[in-house]
Amino acid sequence: MSVNISLISDKTETFREWENFIRNGKEPQKIRPCILASWQRCKVLGVNPLGGESPGSLNREELYARLEERSLIIDTAIPYIKNIYKIVKGSGIVVFLCDEKANILYILGDKGDLEELRISTNFKVGSNWSEKSVGTTAAGVVLAEGKAVQVKGDEHYCLVQKKWTSSAVPIRDPRGNMAAVLSIMGDPDKVNSQTLGLLVAAELAIRNQLQVLETSEKLKVRNKYYQAVIEAVSEGILAVDREGYITCMNRNAGKILLVDPGEAIGKHITEVVDFRPVILDVLQTGEGYIDREFIINSRRGRMHFLKSALPIRGEDGRVDGVVDVFREIKQVKHLVNHMVGAQARFTFDNIIGSSREIIEAKRLARIAAKSMSNVLIIGESGTGKELFAQAIHNASPRARGPFVAINCGAIPRELIESELFGYEGGAFTGAKHDGRPGKFEMATGGTIFLDEIAEMPLDMQVKLLRVLQEREVTRVGGNKTIAVDIRVIAATNKDLHREMSEETFRKDLYWRLNVLTVHLPLLSHRKSDIPELVAHFLNEFSKRHNVKYTIDAEAMEMLMNYSWPGNVRELENTLERAVAFAEGSVLMPHHLPKNLQTKNKGTNYSSQLVSLEQAEKDAIAAGLAHCRGNISKAAKMLGVSRNTLYSKIIKYGLES
Repeated sequence: MSVNISLISDKTETFREWENFIRNGKEPQKIRPCILASWQRCKVLGVNPLGGESPGSLNREELYARLEERSLIIDTAIPYIKNIYKIVKGSGIVVFLCDEKANILYILGDKGDLEELRISTNFKVGSNWSEKSVGTTAAGVVLAEGKAVQVKGDEHYCLVQKKWTSSAVPIRDPRGNMAAVLSIMGDPDKVNSQTLGLLVAAELAIRNQLQVLETSEKLKVRNKYYQAVIEAVSEGILAVDREGYITCMNRNAGKILLVDPGEAIGKHITEVVDFRPVILDVLQTGEGYIDREFIINSRRGRMHFLKSALPIRGEDGRVDGVVDVFREIKQVKHLVNHMVGAQARFTFDNIIGSSREIIEAKRLARIAAKSMSNVLIIGESGTGKELFAQAIHNASPRARGPFVAINCGAIPRELIESELFGYEGGAFTGAKHDGRPGKFEMATGGTIFLDEIAEMPLDMQVKLLRVLQEREVTRVGGNKTIAVDIRVIAATNKDLHREMSEETFRKDLYWRLNVLTVHLPLLSHRKSDIPELVAHFLNEFSKRHNVKYTIDAEAMEMLMNYSWPGNVRELENTLERAVAFAEGSVLMPHHLPKNLQTKNKGTNYSSQLVSLEQAEKDAIAAGLAHCRGNISKAAKMLGVSRNTLYSKIIKYGLES
């Protein structure tokens, strides 16, 4: 390579080694390894040794984008750069910051020195100061080797840079990655080992500050996640320190306690609520609890909670605070009712029939639905009393609340009180430790359906009457009253007037229940609905068995001529039995029970009649066959209890 450097006088030994290296390619003997490695890289990169000015800069958009991306490290480094500049100000020294790609991000120096550098080397924010652009400099060597370095005068690869001495240190992020380079450049007599020491100290401070900032940012992000989780849960969450001052409260806690969480934080818990908080006892005793029920009297009224409290202990074992998680008991009951299916499924659209009798019953039921008064449904077994009760509930303002049904005749006498009104822990042998709410509590906000109300014992009728009057219950074994917001629908298949005359049903309870009355017609009184009901049930069976069932005209005539003492339930069971016996998709007369197999009403069919026992035996055998021996399913299909069916199976010798 031919380079005219003959005019340069007073050449140092380093300059002569450099000259020999670029002229003859002779490897220097007395040059530091890191400098020699940089010269070799520059030669391979084709850097002009007579140059040294940056060939270009980032355009405006690129520069703004880069400054935005590196804003954290720039903002962190600037105070330290300014401190360094205060020490070297007026000495012709320039302090600057590069990113990991050698783009200059920030410069601080005397105005004259900066102007000279800009003119001679294109030194400015946005310029590239890599080895490929300006040859060997301290910043370039640091980016290549990752270590602090000082490059003196003639150690620079490009001629224009040789009148400077530069020092630089790498700045690494908290994960150890190269994030930037901090560098000083100036007169060789002013830039010395002490200036490199300044950079090393500044780099350590910047790195520590970046660590603090990153930790702080992580804590902020983590805190946002924690806050999001706290706000996402449906329970109220409240935390206090060891003195009882609130440190955390989510929106649901504020909603339940009727306070503003923003204003509550920092205040003592007793300043926020108008009752003595149980959480203070946990602070004193250090003993928490899980899912404990509390009834608290406050000036705003009675508050009923399910609460859990967790003491927070420090390393010394002392209680540093308590986290209180709570929800109103009505929310808990709503969730439980939803999970166990205490919901009404049927509406008035599910009540099949267009006869005058059923239309009138639906009209009265719709009127009852709009009222908040108690309803009494009277009808024989199988007429659809619970179906109407659910439809009334779903058409009422309480439709979003629970629908809790209880059969008063199916509960043992000794358990009916605890079933209806609940019990406290230890109230009787076998009672759960924490007690249990009764059906009236579970129905709060909705409807309780008391089926077979006439079967309720007289002593329980007295207690039921008091609940209906006062809208409060007292659990068995307890002494606290619990408010219940319920709408009562009762049903019976008995003549309550006769029951009252026989003194098995209280008159005062009757008049309390009999505010709105709905009488359900017998199926024999609305036979015009039978074809519609048959079509409905066959459609349901078709969906269940994936077979399109129809019925023969003669079989339909038999259904129309029958008296149906079991009402709609008996019709449904009869059709299900026929489907079980059917060889194909058409229900024929011989698929129906023997007592229905008559050809014309009024004709003597005594020769076709069978005994009631034989008809019962046939029905049970068909039911067991259809349910593949499953007694529970067969009992449900036949409309009898499991125990009754099992006795009949033994009686008729149908055990398999």
